[in-house]
Amino acid sequence: MDIRIKESVFTNLAGADGGPLLPGLLRLQDKDGHPLEGRIVSFAKPDAVPGKTDGPCYEARLRFDVAGKPEALSLVPAARLGKELGVVVSHRGVPVADLGALEAPARILLDWNDPWRSRFEDSGRLRRHSAPRSFLYVEPYEVRHEVLLRLEDLAPYLRFKPKDPQNLGAGERESLKQAAGDFLRTRNPVRVNGTVVEAQLDRVEFLRFDRQGMQKAGDTEPLYPASALVGAILVYLTEAPAETVDLQWELFGPGLERRPVTLYFGKESFEFDATPRDPVFRWSAEEALGLAPEVEPPAPAPDDEHGVPALRFQAAAVAFLCAAWLARRKHPVLAGTGLAAAVAAMLFPQALGLTGQPEARAEAFPRPQVRPRLEALLHNVYRAYALPGEEAGYDRLAMSLDGPLLEEVYLRQRRAVMARNQGLGGEGRVSRIEVLGDGLATRKLGPSSFEVTAQWIAHGTVSHWGHSHDRHNLYAARMVLSIAGDGTWKITAMDLLEGRPSASSPRS
Repeated sequence: MDIRIKESVFTNLAGADGGPLLPGLLRLQDKDGHPLEGRIVSFAKPDAVPGKTDGPCYEARLRFDVAGKPEALSLVPAARLGKELGVVVSHRGVPVADLGALEAPARILLDWNDPWRSRFEDSGRLRRHSAPRSFLYVEPYEVRHEVLLRLEDLAPYLRFKPKDPQNLGAGERESLKQAAGDFLRTRNPVRVNGTVVEAQLDRVEFLRFDRQGMQKAGDTEPLYPASALVGAILVYLTEAPAETVDLQWELFGPGLERRPVTLYFGKESFEFDATPRDPVFRWSAEEALGLAPEVEPPAPAPDDEHGVPALRFQAAAVAFLCAAWLARRKHPVLAGTGLAAAVAAMLFPQALGLTGQPEARAEAFPRPQVRPRLEALLHNVYRAYALPGEEAGYDRLAMSLDGPLLEEVYLRQRRAVMARNQGLGGEGRVSRIEVLGDGLATRKLGPSSFEVTAQWIAHGTVSHWGHSHDRHNLYAARMVLSIAGDGTWKITAMDLLEGRPSASSPRS
């Protein structure tokens, strides 16, 4: 049993290890009201979490020895606590309900054949966040589907039956992970921007619950087949940022008539329950947030800017009029010169200084236009570092980089992958890029390229399954961005100016 106690409960914290304090805070009783003997497994004050406002607290794990397989147990908190005590009860590793304040005695009904069916008698205490579900993460050039399934629900599809009903052996775990990955990669299709995208399997893991949320189960840690939880990460790579996402859930059956889905888009989250009658979860950035997609359609090529064509025609018209007037005045040489100037104004505007001048063309790339494109390009580069295959990594980088910079970063990326060799979504992965507006400056270099000096924060996470720890690194660089004939933007040169850890920004 995990409990959380507000610091204000304790009057004397000197040397507190919880020993003399906890027995008076919480008791566990059998169905006849007899107290059960318990012991403290751990007692500590966790580090403060940025953004949390519930005040300092202590966390403890208690273990109670229970004889046989009782059908019910009761939790009895001290009357003086009110809402100061939060409790999570686990039955064979499965949380019976989400963390909640324990203000009055509460009765737990236990199902020893299926711990997932154990519950509190109070219908208000439910398991929501720790229930098997789907997490969807929408990121630039990628959608990630993290699938949580009970082994009991997955086993019929895999035709699996455990050798030991009390524990999964090491060989069974590995074969199950392989079979589960192969199966899930072809089920529950995901459409991005209206097109079905092929799933790439990142990893399959057995998971367990603790105070920090869902964690990977240790290889030697006992796994009870009836309560084991399987987690699979499927990645859908896209050619453009996702504007719409559809997930069609297929794995319904007896007792599986509801599939909770949570989608994360930046700091926003969206909830949905898929059912056999309504199995498709649909999400649109524009409808969900009331905004247009963050990354705009490609800008027109610089030669199509407003102002330059008009100047061409104005200069040509003046030259033609001058040529006609000189011809009527019988000045053929001067008239020919005027005619040549008109042709030059139409065909070679750079000769008249109408293009290629940073001052004349700076308005083509305002900060609101450069910023979202640069964020998407940089995020894609970071993401390529997590891809395991050489071809996939190179193709991914080529969507953001070009020229010698592409080859240089590709070689660096391959060294990083070989050193890590953990596949997609490893520790410290970058989940979002935030270009800082105050440090953004642009300067035109030519008809289809410009220089950008920018600062950005790489926001990283180090875990999955709806729970994460944030890390933030600040970078500054001078880059050259080029625009191809089809309007595609790419980074062709980069000079890194700064890189260091950073606190989360206000926009975060």
